[in-house]
Amino acid sequence: MEKILTVTVPSYNVEKFLENTLDSFVDERVLDDIEVLIVDDGSKDKTAEIGRKYEEKYPDTFRVISKENGGHGSTINRGIGEAKGKYFKVVDGDDW
Repeated sequence: MEKILTVTVPSYNVEKFLENTLDSFVDERVLDDIEVLIVDDGSKDKTAEIGRKYEEKYPDTFRVISKENGGHGSTINRGIGEAKGKYFKVVDGDDW
């Protein structure tokens, strides 16, 4: 199924906030229409592990992309390159 919206979540050491952020996308009415890319920018905490929990539970919606630390802009660029949705949005890892 084609996704309408790709949401990229640039993530660097956001383990304290990431579950709130990702929970805000878990809505059965839209799960089939969105993809959420958690772009882990070389975090030293459990950011990627938390993202993988969502990826395992909702494999058609959430995806973790781990990369070497390159800064906020590099995570957005990586998300753009991986996006499959018709539209694109950035939501930081500590937003919800």
